[in-house]
Formats: sequence, C-alpha cells, structure tokens
Amino acid sequence: MSQWGTVSLANRNFTPLQILRSYYPNDIEIVQTNTITGIVSSYPGAALRVGSTGLDVQTIQTYLNRIRRNYPAIPAITDNAGVFGDSTRAAVTTFQKIFNLTADGIVGKATWYKISRIYTAVARLAELDSEGNTLGIGTVPPSAILRQGSTGQDVITLQYLLNVIGEYYPGIPVIAQDGIFGSGTRQAVIAFQNEMRLSPDGIVGMRTWNALYDTYLGIGENISPPGSGSFAYTVKSGDTLWLLARRFNTTVDAIMRLNGLTSDLLNIGQVLQIPGRG
Repeated sequence: MSQWGTVSLANRNFTPLQILRSYYPNDIEIVQTNTITGIVSSYPGAALRVGSTGLDVQTIQTYLNRIRRNYPAIPAITDNAGVFGDSTRAAVTTFQKIFNLTADGIVGKATWYKISRIYTAVARLAELDSEGNTLGIGTVPPSAILRQGSTGQDVITLQYLLNVIGEYYPGIPVIAQDGIFGSGTRQAVIAFQNEMRLSPDGIVGMRTWNALYDTYLGIGENISPPGSGSFAYTVKSGDTLWLLARRFNTTVDAIMRLNGLTSDLLNIGQVLQIPGRG
C-alpha cells in the first residue's frame, strides 16, 4: 500500500489494521483473525468415482492414506496413483460411514470437503504433537497460577494445550503461542472452562491445569474410530459424555459419532457404544 498517504502512516508505526481503520468511517467494522479455514484443495467440480483418473483422484488418495493413520478402519488404497479403482472406492465408502455421509463410494462435493477438512485436522494434530514433544509437556501440570498479564514458558504450554484441545472442541478459539497471556488466551481459557464445566473465570489454577492435562492426554495422536473395536456401556446417574470420554480415554466427538448422537444429553439406562476395547 503506497497510495493515499499510507507510507507516512507506516512510518509512524501504524499497523496495517490501523492504517485501514484510518480510511474508513466508524460504522464499518474491520477485524482481524488468526483462524483460517482448513481447506487445502477446492472441489474439482465433478464427482469422482470408479473409473475416474487424474490429479484430483491422486489428491483424494493422498488425503485418505494420511487420514488412515488416525482412522485405521479405513482400508489401504492399493490402486495406482491417480486411478480410482475398487480399493479407492472401499476407502471412500468407509470414510463416509465414519463421518455419517452417504456411503456410496463417490467423492461428491460434501465428501470432498469433509476429506479435506479431516486431512487438515489430522496433519495439524501431528504437527502439534511433535511440538508438544519439543516443549516437554510431560504428564505433570505446571504449578503456576496464570491469568491475563502472565508471560513465559508456562503460558506457551497453556497455549499449546488449548490449541491441541481446540482441534476437538470447535468452541475453543485458535490462539498464538507467543508466551503472552492476553485477551485472546483468556477467551480460550474461558471457552475451555465452559466446555469442562469449570468456573469460567479465565484464570488457570490447578483445577484448570488438571483438566487441560487430562483432556490432552486423553486425546493422544490417534482417535478410536468405529470399526477399530468398541464395547457397550450403560449410562448411570451422574454420567456425562465428557466424563465417559475421560474415563475411557477417548473423545466426546468419537462417542457421539459412534452412537449417532446429535446432543450431549444422556438418559440413565441408555446403552452406548464406547470406542476402544474396555
């Protein structure tokens, strides 16, 4: 941007956002976000099915093979790269069953974008897991009490944990891992506390630290999907999906998906299938 006097504003250390705001009236809202939609490739415009060939087929095969590392129920693709054969159809069909799509083995728009989103999510989780090893997360939470204004390594640990957990709980916003406990980190802490039914005060004390670590360690790198083993569980008084996920080392999303649930309400005596082997 060099027109309209923007250089002089930049020389005065205005940020790009501040420069934009200086040129628009107050009734126009200009905001910035760290959240970027995780779609890495656009739908090609035509459905892919047995007999299809080309780069779009190879893209889907690549995505499914990566997703399979987290969802091993998806069968391996043995077709040649870029050739949509029987093994590609089988992988697509299983993926569709796992994610409650029409299991027709055809990659239409809905399946394409779901595969793209899940691919982005599992790749991001692998990246975060590697980062967690570098940070030395371990299994014991820090003892520091953190609040807005705190800085340092413990804040980076907090921000990392929130970002990992946020991959499974969409209500938790993505935040920068900069070691500064600002308003964005506080909002993410409050969102996590609400998810875990803790007092939403935006302060990270031992209860919040323990819930963060319990949730993080329960997620792990791999999710137990349908087809990889499950067992029946009868709901008892006081049970919640979050408590069951924590108890059986799985996730709320995995339980809901396996049982076709659309809400988190449970009834005493209800029989649930729990991912894993009990």
